[in-house]
Amino acid sequence: MADAAVDNDVILKGVSYGFLNELLGAIPGGPYAHGILGTAKYVLRKALRKRPPQRVIAATHELEAVFASLEILEPTEQETALAAQLEFEAQQQAVPMHVGECQLVAMFVSRGFHHVLTGDRKAIAALASIALPAGIDRAKLTARFICFEQAIRHLVDALGATTVKDAICAERGVDVAMRVCFSCASPEVGEASWLSGLDSHIADLRVVSGDLLAI
Repeated sequence: MADAAVDNDVILKGVSYGFLNELLGAIPGGPYAHGILGTAKYVLRKALRKRPPQRVIAATHELEAVFASLEILEPTEQETALAAQLEFEAQQQAVPMHVGECQLVAMFVSRGFHHVLTGDRKAIAALASIALPAGIDRAKLTARFICFEQAIRHLVDALGATTVKDAICAERGVDVAMRVCFSCASPEVGEASWLSGLDSHIADLRVVSGDLLAI
């Protein structure tokens, strides 16, 4: 049974780079049984076809393996209602938070997941700023969100910076921020700069997300 959730953006980038399993396995305190949204099969297959990485054949096989190995999360009626309330609050305050992220938050709250791993930085910042529905206790969200950059930082600790850089720079079109962080256009730039770039992205998000980001 899933004890954590991961969003579509992280899955797509992970299979595009070829290190999704390692990325999920590098989250501290694990291993965790990550679950994915039920709509992921349709959304991610389409996204991979629309913006295929260089290693598209391998990525496609890895994506199908994800669907076979990770638990598919379908929201209950109560979770759907809570997600709708959260989405409504976000719309009222004109902040970007789409239905998928709202569903993940609702399931996190009701099922007691350890964390949500998400590549949607705007959603984390939005969640920190809006008035939450009565069914969501803000205190329970504290330090429970892991952004993609944090996950990459943990992956660096697990695999080494050069290994992660090589995978990212082989797929420069997947994530512009990662391409810049790892100086893919400047091979003379060293590891200290790569890590500084990652840490800067994490620090910037922490400023606008309050206490939601994991420590």
